Amino acid sequence: MILYTCSYIPLEILMGTGKDFERLLSAASSSCHELGCNLCGYAKIVYGAGMELDKGDLLLVADSCDAMRRVGDLLSESSRAGVFMMRLPWKRDERAVEFMASEILRLIEFLEEKGIDVNLSAGVERFNGLIDHVRSLESTLVGRDLTELYLSALNGLKHDPTGSRVKNKTAGKDFGLAGGIVDMSEIDAIIESAGGVITRNDTCLGARPFASRTRVGEDPAFYVAQRLIGWRAPCGRFSEESKDECEGLDGLLYAIPKFCDFYDFTRNTSNSKIYRAEIDYPLNSHGQIATRVGALLEKNLARRSEIERGERSVFLGIDSGSTTTNGVLTDSTGKILRWKTIRTGINALASARRLYEELLSQSGGSKEEIARIVATGYGRELIDFADETVTEISCHARAVARLFPSAIGIVDIGGQDSKVIKLSAEGNVEDFSMNDRCAAGTGRFLEVMAKVLELDTGEMASLALRSSRELSISSVCTVFAESEVVSLIGRGEKIEDISAGLFNAIVKRVAAMYVRLGSPEPLVFTGGVARNAGVVRSMERVLKRKITVPEVPDIMGAYGAALFAMDIPGEKGQ
Repeated sequence: MILYTCSYIPLEILMGTGKDFERLLSAASSSCHELGCNLCGYAKIVYGAGMELDKGDLLLVADSCDAMRRVGDLLSESSRAGVFMMRLPWKRDERAVEFMASEILRLIEFLEEKGIDVNLSAGVERFNGLIDHVRSLESTLVGRDLTELYLSALNGLKHDPTGSRVKNKTAGKDFGLAGGIVDMSEIDAIIESAGGVITRNDTCLGARPFASRTRVGEDPAFYVAQRLIGWRAPCGRFSEESKDECEGLDGLLYAIPKFCDFYDFTRNTSNSKIYRAEIDYPLNSHGQIATRVGALLEKNLARRSEIERGERSVFLGIDSGSTTTNGVLTDSTGKILRWKTIRTGINALASARRLYEELLSQSGGSKEEIARIVATGYGRELIDFADETVTEISCHARAVARLFPSAIGIVDIGGQDSKVIKLSAEGNVEDFSMNDRCAAGTGRFLEVMAKVLELDTGEMASLALRSSRELSISSVCTVFAESEVVSLIGRGEKIEDISAGLFNAIVKRVAAMYVRLGSPEPLVFTGGVARNAGVVRSMERVLKRKITVPEVPDIMGAYGAALFAMDIPGEKGQ
């Protein structure tokens, strides 16, 4: 079996062998091992697969990055399979094409040494036939069907699209994908759950390898090299931006492989339709990516309230979070009638149903009086009695814009993530940033540290106000920070100073996102952590500005959801 790891490995050569071949893709776990933890998931998968290959198998690796070069070198020494490492140029000029052509000839020599004949001219002809097949269909297919077309072609196969969905028959918003390698089956499902569908894929698992035919002539190696170096959307090693990434799209997710040295995670973009996100392979952050994609699509979709007057003019918003579930009932003017907060527990749907029943009981109303229900939060897709779901980013923005019309910035710290949202002058989401890689900078961080100090978070806040010495909690990991706090206690540091240091640690993580969005103000602080006076005081000191805290900051997401419920035309169930 011939396996290959990168689309810079020429399909023309593989198709010229007449042998079966396959792009190495796997959804296997990529846990820490002898290569270390700080390595992208795909590099770990390649290493693991290479070590399991037998004598007679071939693995073709391209040094597309430092990680793959390291993996390829190790496999060349340790794998039972025959391993070939293709060197790639660093530029896209004429000399780069000549270098690539020499590597192509070296690959052919390697295969022939392994007893595999290569007819490159025949391979070019077969590849061009595959290109024609892909190009004739890619403009008509969407989502998983488009993905299947590309993945089949990467294995040299022509996908039969019988029964596939075509573009003009999908109700999803047109979404694009660019950047590095991602788990396509997972990404397709996540984007569909957020109301979108992939109609353009410019990654190395999408259209990028099939951008053009290979010229036919007397020097096929040179012409293959020209095609590879001349990709319309080059990979991250060339540090180039495509000029028309979002043309005709409602949004685009730019995937940054985790621990990648080539794809720039921090590069700013003025295009409001692009969201850059760090994504590991295989993907392990479904809820967070769905929230980002959903918010990206929502912020580019103008909503207008179309309230229907009548008896059924009560609206319910439910915010299903990791720690608490919040509910808000409003009338047709957006006035809050009732609100309630309960612990989410292990069953988000059961908690949401209980909240729903208790709100109705408190208000003395009935289910028939509620016109519409919108759910938000990480558990929003589980709320099966909701009429629609909206991301918490859009909901917090909607609520803040309603209650604080002059606000431009929002900081929201919840149980498992923190967000900074920038609003336009009209109160719409202009940009946002999220931290959900670990518990640092979240309410969960505070809960863990409070247990270490044998206090509740309110007591921590009271003590922090009496702090006389600034302590630095440097660990970015909650587990390591816990050990750091234990060490500080052992050194005899005062609990009030440790508490203040912990609040500063949370704020500094949020401050980095806040500055990245241009330090928007006036600033409103939402989420359950906004109840903590110690965090508020620390945030005002670190950000050097006055912060507005809503009367009940926990329910802002639910209130925004209730306001969105007023936008849905028709009554519940219609």
